[in-house]
Amino acid sequence: MAIGLLLVALIVAGRLVFYFHGNAVKAGEQVKQQEKTLAQQQSLITALRENAARNGSLMAEQQQREQQLRQQSEIYQRKYQDAIKNNKCAAERMPDAVLELLRGADTNAASANSSATP
Repeated sequence: MAIGLLLVALIVAGRLVFYFHGNAVKAGEQVKQQEKTLAQQQSLITALRENAARNGSLMAEQQQREQQLRQQSEIYQRKYQDAIKNNKCAAERMPDAVLELLRGADTNAASANSSATP
């Protein structure tokens, strides 16, 4: 009977060992998969940080260009206002056809007129 109990204890212990070994193998596989996923996420985070830094510098350059264009436009506007300040002709309204040409509203008619004129 002691041999029977010993045999049962060995069988139960063997099953427990296989059960825990299987769980340990599964846990090891999960750890490897998580490490792989973590490495991928770290490379993505690095790429995102690099892109964010690059975008920041591009935005700064764009803002600088826009500021320069605004300043240049203000300078041209002041020069224009100074140039027409005492000019009677500048105070008069332009003909509608000229305004349309300047606005680019009627580009087809403008190109037809300019090609017909020698």
